[in-house]
Amino acid sequence: MGGSTRTEVLLWAQRVVAKRAAPAHEILELKVDSSAEDAQAAFHKIARIAHPDLHRNGMTPEELEMVTSAYGIAAGAYQTFRNQSMMTTRMKPLKPEDLAAAAMGNKPAASAVGPTSPTATPPTGVPIPSAGANQQMNSRALVYYRKAEIALRRGDVKGALLQLKMAIAADPSSTFLRTALAEVDAELRKGG
Repeated sequence: MGGSTRTEVLLWAQRVVAKRAAPAHEILELKVDSSAEDAQAAFHKIARIAHPDLHRNGMTPEELEMVTSAYGIAAGAYQTFRNQSMMTTRMKPLKPEDLAAAAMGNKPAASAVGPTSPTATPPTGVPIPSAGANQQMNSRALVYYRKAEIALRRGDVKGALLQLKMAIAADPSSTFLRTALAEVDAELRKGG
């Protein structure tokens, strides 16, 4: 990787992290009226240049963590943009009775995610914490969490650590994910 690419990725990551609360189109550096196809093209360009796996060996841990966080923010922005685009093109207009039901609090209960099976142990000896029925995380975080499980089963502890960091970037409020990250990080430091 050339020095300019590394510098460009780090500058991009700093911009994205600085504006993490900005609207999705701003994070993806798109116009407000961009299409879902524009968002997809923008995100694919980001993935080709700034995916954390591409920079695993060329950056310091702090730099890689910043790029991982920025990539997670960009992935979230892309998902948000897609969801908003799909809602505006596919949703039926709300009827007054639908609005009244929503105001009365008739919302479906949040569903739990993850298996309820006991903790599995991959070949590396690192336990994979199981997201029990009382643990919740958003769908993007769950995807990264599942990738971390797969990485651990393959024996790729560093890959699992990266995927858990991506999951935390997607769902920063999840204490479950932070605990899982601490366990995998401790195993990596032991030389597992």
